[in-house]
Amino acid sequence: MNKLKWCFKIRNGLKIVEPSEDISGSYIRYAEKTLSKINDLIDEEDFLWVSIRIYYCAYYSLYSFLQKIGIKSGNHDCSIELVKELIKEDFIGDISLFRQDRIDAQYYLQINQKKNLLNNYKKVKFFYLKFKEIVDSLNKDKAEKFITQTRKLKGINDEN
Repeated sequence: MNKLKWCFKIRNGLKIVEPSEDISGSYIRYAEKTLSKINDLIDEEDFLWVSIRIYYCAYYSLYSFLQKIGIKSGNHDCSIELVKELIKEDFIGDISLFRQDRIDAQYYLQINQKKNLLNNYKKVKFFYLKFKEIVDSLNKDKAEKFITQTRKLKGINDEN
């Protein structure tokens, strides 16, 4: 919880903004496009880029949700932590695994084996589909409930 309060104070951290259907839609389309390329990369055995795309597919899906409810963030850790608090479902934790795998592959060339990547690919497809379902079902009332919950996590009850 203290981390989330910190996330609202930092320069590129969490900000409550006007919800944006357009930006949300763009992010979910980027998630879908990113997802569509993963299988080809697995076939080509380009496992570094598989790890990167798996993470970004998940992140774009998650960020689509945040934009739809009216949250802007320039910090991936903060975005992920907030969504973990707002949507308490087990599959959300997979993004932390995807992120660590991306970091290991991209910065340390510790690349997962094909078997693990195929498993993560299966998980990220589910992750994307769940977020698409969540985003598609969000109406103004549901979005406002998430913003109210976010304000409580931020530690204030006003409009900012």
